[in-house]
Amino acid sequence: MKTRRAFLQSALAAGGTLSPLSSLTFAQAPRTGGGLAIGTYGLQSMKLEEAIRLVAETGYNAVEISTMSGMTGDPSLLSSDDRARIRDLLGESGLRLCGLMADLHPQKLEADHQKQLVQLFHLIQLGHALSPDRPPVVQTVLGGKNWEESRELFRDRIADWVQVAADQRGILSIKPHRNHAMTRPSQAAWIIDQLGAPDRLGLVYDYSHYAFHEPELTIAASVAEAGARVNYVAVKDAVQADGKVTFALAGEGGNWDHADIISALYDSGYRGDFCCEVSSQIWKSDPAYEPVAATKLCFSNLEAAFERAGVARK
Repeated sequence: MKTRRAFLQSALAAGGTLSPLSSLTFAQAPRTGGGLAIGTYGLQSMKLEEAIRLVAETGYNAVEISTMSGMTGDPSLLSSDDRARIRDLLGESGLRLCGLMADLHPQKLEADHQKQLVQLFHLIQLGHALSPDRPPVVQTVLGGKNWEESRELFRDRIADWVQVAADQRGILSIKPHRNHAMTRPSQAAWIIDQLGAPDRLGLVYDYSHYAFHEPELTIAASVAEAGARVNYVAVKDAVQADGKVTFALAGEGGNWDHADIISALYDSGYRGDFCCEVSSQIWKSDPAYEPVAATKLCFSNLEAAFERAGVARK
């Protein structure tokens, strides 16, 4: 690869000239990478096809489908015809299927663990059916209450998950959650590193779960803890009142700037999508919640954050 000096020398040696505009373009090529997505988690009042159309019409680059039991993306509820119709709709809309939201808490009992491996198999197969050319990430929280008591079980069970992912050409991402056993990126990193940092496994970066930690976990510190292991990003806000942390729509909490997160993750090498998540604290509990308005508000807030970060969406 030529350096800038070598480029200039070869151009001038060939008798060429460089205008001020071409020089500026070369020096200030835009930072491009990552897209803006939203999940169907907060769109359960709609049919899946209706939700996908809303996401596309709003201007997002990608969509995540929630697959938990009884939700519109539950694999057991989607026939072969359903899958073909959704795959065609994704293609027509131009949306990437960036993720499948799951809820796979590692199981202590071997029989339950085996059932979970079958569940994971079906999730990965759903991903291939809906997006054959670019299978989505299967992202999940892990549950539990105590890290020290849970971490070895997590590691050993996830080792089997990774084997299923390798066999089925799937991609997994484990998500630290402020109310679960695994709360920090460094803990997810421990699991990944214990398993030899397999290509099929990464971690979900979601700063709403890292904010208000004691001691404080800043954006810079959390990105450093996660390192190059981030293969998925979830986006929402968090607010604290009377010692209690609750979640808010992306960009509405006011406690940090998502542009700082976008920029920090870009600089760390992440080029994937940033997926807005509407917490169940909002869509299940707030009587004023309106899914179309929330979808558009998250888009507006994050589109502006990309612009402030100087990162062009793709």
